Amino acid sequence: MLLVNLAFLLAYYTCRQLGFDLLAQPTPPSQRLAHFPADATYVTLAAVVTIVRVTLLLGFNLYKPMWRYAAVQEFRALAGAISIATVLLIGFALLLKFAWMPFLIDGLYNFALLGFAKFSFQIVESGKQRDKGKPRKASGRKPHTKVLIVGAGETGIGVLRALREHPEKGYLPIGFIDDDARKIGKTIAGLEVLGTTRDLTYIARKREIQEVVIAIPSAPGGKIRDIIRQCEYRGCQFRIVPNIHAILEGRASINHIREVRFEDLLNRSTSQMDIAEVSKYLSGKRVMVTGAGGSIGSELCRQVAKLEPELLMLFGRGENSLYHTDIELRESEPERNRAVIIGDIRDNSKVSQIIQKYRPHIIFHAAAHKHVKFMENHPDEAVKNNILGTQNLIDAAIKHHVEAFILVSSDKAVNPTSVYGASKRVTEKLIQCKARQNGTRFIAVRFGNVIGSRASVLPNFKRQIAKGGPVTVTHREATRYFMTIPEAVQLLIQAGAMGNGGEILMLDMGEPIKILDLARDLIRLSGLEVDRDIKIAFTGLEPGEKLYEELLTPQEGVTATKHQRIFVAQLEKIEERKLLIGIEKLSQLADELDTDGIVTKFQELVPTYEPNRAFQKEDDGSSASEIIQFPTEKRANAEEESREMRASL
Repeated sequence: MLLVNLAFLLAYYTCRQLGFDLLAQPTPPSQRLAHFPADATYVTLAAVVTIVRVTLLLGFNLYKPMWRYAAVQEFRALAGAISIATVLLIGFALLLKFAWMPFLIDGLYNFALLGFAKFSFQIVESGKQRDKGKPRKASGRKPHTKVLIVGAGETGIGVLRALREHPEKGYLPIGFIDDDARKIGKTIAGLEVLGTTRDLTYIARKREIQEVVIAIPSAPGGKIRDIIRQCEYRGCQFRIVPNIHAILEGRASINHIREVRFEDLLNRSTSQMDIAEVSKYLSGKRVMVTGAGGSIGSELCRQVAKLEPELLMLFGRGENSLYHTDIELRESEPERNRAVIIGDIRDNSKVSQIIQKYRPHIIFHAAAHKHVKFMENHPDEAVKNNILGTQNLIDAAIKHHVEAFILVSSDKAVNPTSVYGASKRVTEKLIQCKARQNGTRFIAVRFGNVIGSRASVLPNFKRQIAKGGPVTVTHREATRYFMTIPEAVQLLIQAGAMGNGGEILMLDMGEPIKILDLARDLIRLSGLEVDRDIKIAFTGLEPGEKLYEELLTPQEGVTATKHQRIFVAQLEKIEERKLLIGIEKLSQLADELDTDGIVTKFQELVPTYEPNRAFQKEDDGSSASEIIQFPTEKRANAEEESREMRASL
């Protein structure tokens, strides 16, 4: 109120200098700086102005913001409130035939006075931070680390603010780099955009950059990998800011800047789940997760628990892993009803009784033997656990009217070369046969390699690096599709909401990544140098292992879904009776431990199964063409089909 009245008083005297008074009468020069205006007209108008302006300020909620953190939104609200009040007052003056000029000038003074008052803290603090951020020659101070910020968007600006708010950390922002050509040479938040990512090495050398902060969370893994390699070439440290939401909500801090992880280097952005859609079909339902102690199963339990199911059933045979999952859920979701069940999916009687007792609405089937090498040596276990165990669950789900059954499958089921892959393809066929029986929807979900899971290559690489190497890679040309554990679980949960029955759903996992590149990147991310600090040794493909993975068989077409990153393989025509007879024969062969018989039967049930049981070691100097166990033409065709599939979507 004080500032509003001060603005009106200044406007009054300004207008008198210009030759106007409040009643639109010319003012003689001798009276233009006369006595303080205490007449009734001025007092009345001042009261009206105060009421109108303060009411508009209240109406625009301008007393709620913490102006220390004010930004464009608050500036627009302040400008809007002052402008509308000024228009109303000018209309009032014209209506009563007063001079309108004083009210226009009053609006300008209000903008200056109120704007300075509201944003003064930021102006003063910004000056202090710049002073603190300047390097000083005084002894005893922490040396400054010169920082280059990659990305001059909202996230990059948030990083800059965080660094300036904590000068005691010793970070000195030098500039931005950004691939938007319109920003080059411009100043953003007081810091210049020095160039593009292609100029990183030159800028780092010229400005003596010591650390690079990657503030572009939406960038693909290939871009981040390129930035990291430039940093390594220059000898700069590098970090990443992954949480753009925290930045935009004003919660940016130094803690958001972390080491780059392998997940950041995927050749694509990670997939996000439609929580609203998913919550509808899981909320208030009884949900059963098999293999609940495993990497996928335990993450499934964590995610499902957040969606407020009526009951969450943890089913598995590893009591220690189930115990740890249960303890974690007890601490994170204490209100959630849980049932921990020690059991084996191969125990048909117990599986049926458990499903009859708890009557789950949804079953997520994540229990399986998944180590390729072990299943090559023990194919009977692949039959008993992966196929017969799944069949037990399917039969019980149909018998007890389970709403949805979601199977965890694998890209190794496509044109399999291993017993594990063949067993997973048989379970997919089972799912497609049943499709929709007795009200139950059966859906299969194909995964690539899951980063960080117990069976993935990443933990093995980390262990080998910790021991000082060497890091063992099967083949220099081996490639795999990768996805994160949260992505895998989100895809599973989303599949339950989308599938109608009989589908095989897959995630668009971008381009496959070379295992050799993965090993090199992980060594670098550990702060070590390939070959100098850690050697890479080539061991040759394991029995049953493929040089590359595929997402679809030649017979399977692909259809887009409403989720832009999920697509579905078209249904294959399967003779159910023939399949069930084949599975029964597999069961007999497994009981007899007839390895060759199992492999032969798999070839009958899965015509695309080509057993690869040879073990070949790759010498460091040998070329890929000398030891590749798959025709080069076949690989090229498969990769071309994969690219065409993604392009069509």
